Amino acid sequence: MLRKLLYAVLFAFSTWLALATRSHHEWFPQVVVVYGGDIIWAGMFLFFLRIFFTKPPLWKLALINYALGVLDEVSQLNQGPFMQYLRSFTLGRLMLGVGFLWSDILCYAIGTFIGWLIACFVEEYVLPQT
Repeated sequence: MLRKLLYAVLFAFSTWLALATRSHHEWFPQVVVVYGGDIIWAGMFLFFLRIFFTKPPLWKLALINYALGVLDEVSQLNQGPFMQYLRSFTLGRLMLGVGFLWSDILCYAIGTFIGWLIACFVEEYVLPQT
């Protein structure tokens, strides 16, 4: 239960931080404003997955997380009417994105790696060993 709670807190904090990079540009350097949200978002999604999938090794979950991020980015090439309709809502825009960028693929790799490092630290030094 502590594991799920800790990952839920990490998820909530990283969600807030990723959204802050988009809405409070004055708080961050320009490079963080441009790329930080996508990097944080990838790590955030790894924390979200870990809430529900506690048994798989972290490295496997990180690979799945990155693959899902790449699939999400590739899905942005679909600009059909239904996808545009979903993206017209804030949640749809946040979840699906609005346009394909090669730089986002790199951001997802960096974010997944940082999230994996944080999760490894949490599981090795913060959570009680069972």
